[in-house]
Amino acid sequence: MLAMMTFRATLLSFALLLAPATAQDTLADLQKQFAGEAQTLAGRSPTREQRDELLARHTDVLQKFVAERAKGDDRWNGRLMLADLLLQAGNRDRAGETIAAIDGAAAPGLVLLTAASMAQHLGKKDLRTRCLEAALGKPSPLADRLAMARLLMTVLHEIPRGEQVFTEALAKAEDDEQRALIRFHRADTMRDREDLPDNAGFEEFDKLAKDLPKTYWGGIARDRLSATDLRPGSKAIPFTAKVRGGGEFTLAQQMGKVVVLAFWSAADHDTPTLVALLREMARRHGDRLAVLGICLDRDPAGIARAVQDLGIDFTVVGEGLGIETDVALRWFVEGPVVHVVDAQGKIAGLGLHAGTADARNELQTTVAGAIKP
Repeated sequence: MLAMMTFRATLLSFALLLAPATAQDTLADLQKQFAGEAQTLAGRSPTREQRDELLARHTDVLQKFVAERAKGDDRWNGRLMLADLLLQAGNRDRAGETIAAIDGAAAPGLVLLTAASMAQHLGKKDLRTRCLEAALGKPSPLADRLAMARLLMTVLHEIPRGEQVFTEALAKAEDDEQRALIRFHRADTMRDREDLPDNAGFEEFDKLAKDLPKTYWGGIARDRLSATDLRPGSKAIPFTAKVRGGGEFTLAQQMGKVVVLAFWSAADHDTPTLVALLREMARRHGDRLAVLGICLDRDPAGIARAVQDLGIDFTVVGEGLGIETDVALRWFVEGPVVHVVDAQGKIAGLGLHAGTADARNELQTTVAGAIKP
């Protein structure tokens, strides 16, 4: 279970006020409804009043859901989402009241620590302390504890307590694989800490790669370090990925073809343009070009809808793991970007996009240049 900070960026881009929504049974249903409305309205030019009206309606729908139908963890995640919407509307008092209504005895630790972060943003010190203490006073699954340690060290600035969470997790680790997982997340958290040198997290990645090279996360740390040194002409980072529809895509098996690695998200404004450009390049270059789309979204059903709506006909990796998708981890990708690998398995282009005419021309030129030899 992961606490959700909701759709701030998405909601701010909503277009028109839609007809009242039908009741949804779960928070996930409600999120899909909101996301579907956002996609439907994308590309229009709403007025500020229309955006405010839609925000107010979504707030009202979510308020009723939390009060009348939410069950299980939806009761707490729904309140976090509602507080976020209220903050967008400038209603700080109601946002604080919504956070305070989360049951510290029943809610999971990660939910409570996320609530503490929101309380800190609101300047409510007592509420922050209450939520934080409740969070740390109860057992949580390992995945949640690692996320909690990150929140403690990067948002709440509770460095010793975050280190304690990592230390306790390492002490309870059952094998090298679990130890590597914990050390990876600690190193990645260090990378985001403002109180440490910029290279602190990368030094920890290096130690992990050397100490536990045969583990999955030790290998991820090694490849992530390699990704920071990629340049045109560098050897591409190898991977094998499961693809939608079954089967696998192995980079090494594409030797002789130019490979475009397109990391994309359905929420990215440039994705439709990128898809159209990739389709055209695939048509033009035929079997000399292989295109792999790696979706960075976390909703498998949403990925399936996006593939269909965008008319994507190239191979797609879309397991719903977000930036924790294996290829994204290895290539150190945390947002939409395009990389190009030449027919000899070396880097032909890095950090390419399709958002402007110049960027599209650079991408096309890079691919054509890699194919020409």
